[in-house]
Amino acid sequence: MEYDATSVISRCRGFRRVMELARTAASSSCTVLITGESGTGKELIARAIHDFSRRNTGRYVPINVAALPSELVESHLFGHVAGAFTGATHNRAGAFRIASGGTLLLDEIGDLPQATQPKLLRALEAGEIQPVGADIPVPVDTRVIAATSRRLEDMVRDGHFREDLYYRLNVVEIHIPPLRDRPEDIPVLAEYYCYRHARANDKPVRRLSADACLKLLNYPWKGNVRELSNVIERAVLFGQGDTISADDLNLRDDPADALASTMPLHEAVDEFRKKHIEKVLRIADGNRNHAAELLGMSRATLFRYIDRYELKGFALNSRNGTGSH
Repeated sequence: MEYDATSVISRCRGFRRVMELARTAASSSCTVLITGESGTGKELIARAIHDFSRRNTGRYVPINVAALPSELVESHLFGHVAGAFTGATHNRAGAFRIASGGTLLLDEIGDLPQATQPKLLRALEAGEIQPVGADIPVPVDTRVIAATSRRLEDMVRDGHFREDLYYRLNVVEIHIPPLRDRPEDIPVLAEYYCYRHARANDKPVRRLSADACLKLLNYPWKGNVRELSNVIERAVLFGQGDTISADDLNLRDDPADALASTMPLHEAVDEFRKKHIEKVLRIADGNRNHAAELLGMSRATLFRYIDRYELKGFALNSRNGTGSH
């Protein structure tokens, strides 16, 4: 998947705040820690910070720490000289030097071996690195962004991550909310991926049906945006007809979720109705006429449910004669 600043698509106010923080962080060279569940788009935000910054003419180098063999992490980051260890037949620059003048993303920083953590701290504080086997440090001008799906605070408490390194990385923290907390983004992202995957696979661009949208809105998305992209790509490749239906999505109900609730049926239905109305209100940006149309009910009926479920505090949009209530 390609990432760039123009790929950031969101209607969620919370996610727009994320982008505001990204733009603010981009105006400096401070270290940034991006947190969030797997698949939420941490690399996308890191790339956006690079693209918005004065370093955007330099290299953007993403490194997934979790994907590196622990014994080779130091060499990948700081480089090595020929003969430093068995198999080191030539000099290696390392990610810090390659990204000098630009930005280095250290993804899944929580997987950084403890032996390498003090060396990363020195690189951040002194602006120089020590290649494996070298006698003389090498100066670098590298902006570091770290990302993690783990709770570094817990790792610090348990002694698995250095406290001083954690605070050095966490000059600015940007937390990306999970997709389930930004339901208003689900339809627009789904439409975007319908277009993107259709073009990439030379398939006709098909729109999502109403039942498909409803299915997407009520799916838990434990894999977040990455999972949504994969689901839409599969539907684009194998779906039939003029639109993408709920069946085309091939989403399976989670048995654990199904067994989690033992409330009576009428209470479960009522809880679902409340959550669904709130999601649609978010999608409609508070526009009551639009929300009622999406829900397939009259405006008066919608108002009754708003009163019943105490949704009056929901931000309203007064365009198109919605008024306030």
